Amino acid sequence: MEFGTFSGGSALFFATVMRQIANPFKVFSVDVEAAQVVEKVRRDPDIALLTLSSTDPLVAARIAPLKTQYPGKIFAILDSDHTRRHVLAEMILLRPLLNAGDYMVVEDSNINGHPVLPLWGAGPYEAVTEYMKQFPSDYTVDREREAKFGFTFAPNGFLIRN
Repeated sequence: MEFGTFSGGSALFFATVMRQIANPFKVFSVDVEAAQVVEKVRRDPDIALLTLSSTDPLVAARIAPLKTQYPGKIFAILDSDHTRRHVLAEMILLRPLLNAGDYMVVEDSNINGHPVLPLWGAGPYEAVTEYMKQFPSDYTVDREREAKFGFTFAPNGFLIRN
């Protein structure tokens, strides 16, 4: 699942990769704006688009039946509104929906001085930090994946659900 569709390039990429794996799947992508989504993404039968805030409880209501229909592991990417408040709300919304072994990437946690855009204000990094304080046993930070290429746009943002 992806929070922050924009034009749908990532959703299409994930669908293409998953088709090669050949397990039943659905890419679920949420964004407040649908105007930029390209037609190829809109027509893809393996991509479900929802135009709504990713913090709206209706998003969780749409995810629950997908979990039954596609019972495998969930890979969630949070890449929409990069304010601490919004990212934290997304993480809390997903808390009852993600299970042990599911994976979450909180994108762009490098902003607000971690190390870029020092004047951004509290963002994804601070949201992860706050979430981990509230729910310290929910996730393990995947340091190996974070360090794989020697740099990342998501420091502390590669999370494995415990």
